[in-house]
Amino acid sequence: MKIAITAKGTTLDDQVDPRFGRCACFLIVDTDTLNAEAVENPNVALGGGAGIQSAQLMAERDVKVVLTGNCGPNAYQTLHAAEIQVMIGVSGRIRDVVEQFKSGTLASAQGPNVASHFGTGAGNPTEPADFSQPAPPPMGPGTAMGMGRGMGGGGGRGMGRGMGRGMGMGRGMGGGGGRGMGRGMGMGPAASSGNPFPPAAGGGSELDALKAEAQNLEAQLQAIQQRIGQVESGAGQRRLVAAVDPEKCTACALCANVCPESAIAVETTAQIDSRKCTGCGQCVAECPQDALVLKKA
Repeated sequence: MKIAITAKGTTLDDQVDPRFGRCACFLIVDTDTLNAEAVENPNVALGGGAGIQSAQLMAERDVKVVLTGNCGPNAYQTLHAAEIQVMIGVSGRIRDVVEQFKSGTLASAQGPNVASHFGTGAGNPTEPADFSQPAPPPMGPGTAMGMGRGMGGGGGRGMGRGMGRGMGMGRGMGGGGGRGMGRGMGMGPAASSGNPFPPAAGGGSELDALKAEAQNLEAQLQAIQQRIGQVESGAGQRRLVAAVDPEKCTACALCANVCPESAIAVETTAQIDSRKCTGCGQCVAECPQDALVLKKA
């Protein structure tokens, strides 16, 4: 059987990484032979949707069971949709964890055990934040229009919700607000500074903000290139697509705004074009009503 363990390193003697979506790598182990393959996690630096993308990666690798410390609701739902068992609360040396699994001492989880965005520190204030990605610059209180569609398929419709998301106001490149494939980048000026890249917290400069955004875009590009390779090689036969619960959908259109493939049309409820949907999960991460999930195509 092929299982995957969230790992801090690339060998059986490394420790389990307690995060799922933003673990350092996945160690995919054949339980019969103990042959192990280390798969670098391309979703570590994603602003949002890392759990969903990592779950998709597990489905594409034909993994049957995932062993990890913690799993959030979006990741758990995606793994469940792909018929992948999840075992949580796992810790220690990976070699020992594999033996525990083989002996039957680990049990499947019946649901997530942490809130969304746990891996970034947002889901549990007692946990240290994940500093693998730089913090975004603070927002100005003014309004600015979102940029529109960008590398991560962010849907910019401007004005944002509340104080806005990303750098400045509104949604922007990468889905905005730490959702979608990267952090938002509002293109209008924040009222406090008149600069589309306000100074970073702690006295940082515009250069720091640009470097941070460049790192986010680089992570997005790596994820896109990996997906291109998977599609070209015929991987991903267990493809997942978005599905709408019409009882929960309020037709707010946020899902359509962030969809990089224009696969969502909104009438009385959101409608998914399964031929266009790539299962990226940005709409699932964005939906304020939890009306979207990923299901098998």
